[in-house]
Amino acid sequence: MKNVKRMTLAALCAVAIFFTSLSAQETEEKKSTSEVVLTEEDFIKNNCESVGDALQTITGVYVNSTGDISLRDVSSSKVVVILDGQRLNTAQGGGVNVSDMTIDNIEKIELLRGGRSAQYGADAVGGVIRITTKSRQTGNKIVGLGLKTTFGSYNRQIYNLSNTINYGKFSSFLSYQRDIWDGDFLYTDYYGNEKNLVNNHQSSFNIFYKLSFVIDDKQQINASTNYYKANNGTPGMIDNLTPEAVLKYDNKSYNLSYDHKSLFKDYSLKVQGYFLDFETKFDNPENPNIPPSDHDNYALGLELSQAGSLAKGINIVYGYSLRDDRIHSTDVGDKTRITHSGHTSLTFTKQLNHFINSLEAAMALRYDSPSDFENALSPRFSFSANHSGVFNIALLAHIANSYKAPSFNDLYWPQDAFAVGNPDLVPEKGDNYDIGITSSFSLVALSVNYFNSDVNNLILWAQDPAVNNLWTPHNISKTSTQGVETSLTLSLLKDMILINGEYTFMNARDKGPDPNQYDKYIIYRPKNKYDITCTFKYGSLEWNTIYHYVGLRYTNSANTKWLPSFYTIDTNFTYRFKLLDVSWNSTFELSNILDESYMRVLGTAEPGRMYKFSLGVNI
Repeated sequence: MKNVKRMTLAALCAVAIFFTSLSAQETEEKKSTSEVVLTEEDFIKNNCESVGDALQTITGVYVNSTGDISLRDVSSSKVVVILDGQRLNTAQGGGVNVSDMTIDNIEKIELLRGGRSAQYGADAVGGVIRITTKSRQTGNKIVGLGLKTTFGSYNRQIYNLSNTINYGKFSSFLSYQRDIWDGDFLYTDYYGNEKNLVNNHQSSFNIFYKLSFVIDDKQQINASTNYYKANNGTPGMIDNLTPEAVLKYDNKSYNLSYDHKSLFKDYSLKVQGYFLDFETKFDNPENPNIPPSDHDNYALGLELSQAGSLAKGINIVYGYSLRDDRIHSTDVGDKTRITHSGHTSLTFTKQLNHFINSLEAAMALRYDSPSDFENALSPRFSFSANHSGVFNIALLAHIANSYKAPSFNDLYWPQDAFAVGNPDLVPEKGDNYDIGITSSFSLVALSVNYFNSDVNNLILWAQDPAVNNLWTPHNISKTSTQGVETSLTLSLLKDMILINGEYTFMNARDKGPDPNQYDKYIIYRPKNKYDITCTFKYGSLEWNTIYHYVGLRYTNSANTKWLPSFYTIDTNFTYRFKLLDVSWNSTFELSNILDESYMRVLGTAEPGRMYKFSLGVNI
């Protein structure tokens, strides 16, 4: 009966969107599913507290309980996350915890799907997340002050203080956030018993500071630093609870950049240096046989790039990158990877006096020379044909080769009771292409994108009889994924009502040599996922309702076990007003309104209905 209700609700929403689009009159937005941009307006609409909250609003994006992000059919280790030009991924392996990045520091998030190694090097097989932080405020105000408090279910408390200063050629942005959560909640186990999840508490603070100096109308210097510290409980899996385990983070980053818009003729120059110091500690006192682990990752980066015009309609970008990754780990030991990279791209644009009034083609090439595995050459080609006028339409296509280097964990994990690394691994290599159409007419914006991705030499951890049945990685598998991403946006009554529907169909299959797994679906990759967002704006009031649906996901490689599909409905109300010549905003959010019981990952517990109330002031 529940499935019938879900299908009925989904069908009604789809029909409503379709028939509303027939009467639509005007729109200004053109959306692309392969490249998505989120701004402060989106963060407010979805009442986001972190970068992870914002990214989860995009269909086809998955953020797990540890904050790691995956796209389409690839894991978090194959998605590169870049903050103000700093590559946050480390050579140890795994992804970047986007749920620990406070949204109040962020100006813009860009999601670039598909292989991007030609621009961003190793690990950009699935895509890239580019994050831009806030800097100089707009307007004539010299000093700005922002305060925000949030209270919610399970004693969730968030306190945020921000300060902006604009004085002459100097500007600065300072943000401090304190986040506390008891986190223990009731859940239903495999057998239908209601239990209380314990040791799910979180306690963290984040300090971010950015200073900008405008030398003249062509030159600018930016310096920033970020410090994040957390002490979190880790409850473990439902069938393997860890009520005393603790996970600690101590992360520091430093960034300095110089931009010159016109060094000579119309050629710009950007020079950037950064240093990352990320420390992770894990301790489970219940298991005295496994000592506490401590992983210190260090990364020093240098980026040089120049852009300019070779001729009319022909632009060039080229540059050099140096990345020095080091790890000091109780498990992996002391390891180093130094990578030198050179990259270039050419973009050709042509204006036409025909139905197709502009063409653009771009070719990018990157050469990476790491110290501990083979050199890699990564090409990428993209093409677009555009028509603009009463209605707009664009055809976009991309084809690329990408690769992922084996991580330090893959290569050097020391033999323990469960696993051992493999120093003979070679990089994964991926081939992918996208082709899509975006269009806008009147009140309607529509985007449809087909993608295909094949990965060779996939690094897969599995039990191996040759090493006493321990878990170990091998380059033994291959995957093939095809899918369609669609997005439809409607704007009605002069933007008073906005409706957005996004749907992803994905067919992700294992093409490796194991006959028991060949052509089986890749685990945790649903064939169907869609999101519907309805927004109502009236004066200072905004009301958003979001419907999320995630299809069936297999939990083992033989596809004999699975998690059922689930859906959730969230809503939030925001009211902005002025009092004593000060800007105020208040938001009330209710997530999982129907109190659905579900699992995103087998063996993990998810909270039911939760509320959150925020009150902010900007002076």
